[in-house]
Amino acid sequence: MVSLMTIARLSMRFALSVVLLAAAPAAAQQVTLERDSPLYGEPRIDAAQVAQLKQGATGEVIGKQGAWLNLNTPAGSGWLFSFNVRFQSEGTEGSSGTGAALGRLFGPRRSAVVTSTIGVRGLEEEDLKQASFDAAQMKLLDGYTASKEAAADGARARGLAPEQVEYLGAKK
Repeated sequence: MVSLMTIARLSMRFALSVVLLAAAPAAAQQVTLERDSPLYGEPRIDAAQVAQLKQGATGEVIGKQGAWLNLNTPAGSGWLFSFNVRFQSEGTEGSSGTGAALGRLFGPRRSAVVTSTIGVRGLEEEDLKQASFDAAQMKLLDGYTASKEAAADGARARGLAPEQVEYLGAKK
C-alpha cells in the first residue's frame, strides 16, 4: 500500500515540475511579413541591406530596439520595422512555448478577436525620455520642402487645378 508520505512527495514533485515547465522560457515569437520589406544589418534606415524579404515570409524575433525588430529568417538575420510584420497569436501553429502549451491545456476556453492597428508599436516610455534633437535629420527633412510656386507647377503638370474650400460653418 502506498503511504500518505509517498503521495505527498509525488504531488510535490508534480507541482514543482509544472511550475518549472511554466517558467521555462518560451520559444522566440514568430512573425509573418505583411508587405515586401528590406532587412537591414542594423536598426537604421541608412544601414546596409542584408536581404529583401517578400510578403508572407516568416521569421523569428530575436531582439527589439524601439520600433525595430531583429529577425532571424531563412534569407538571413537583420532588422526591420515592426510595422511590417504580423505577430502570430498564441495558439497558432507557430506557438510552441511550454508556457503557451500549459495555458492551452489548463486555461479557460475562449475565442480571441484580433484587431490590427497602426501606431507607434515598440516605443517604450524610456525610448521617448532618451529622444534627442538631431539637426542632421531636420536638415534632411528640410530638403524635401518645395516652394508654393514649385508645388503649384507640379500640381498643374499632373492635371490638378486649385480649388477654394470654405471652412465648415463659414458664412458665404
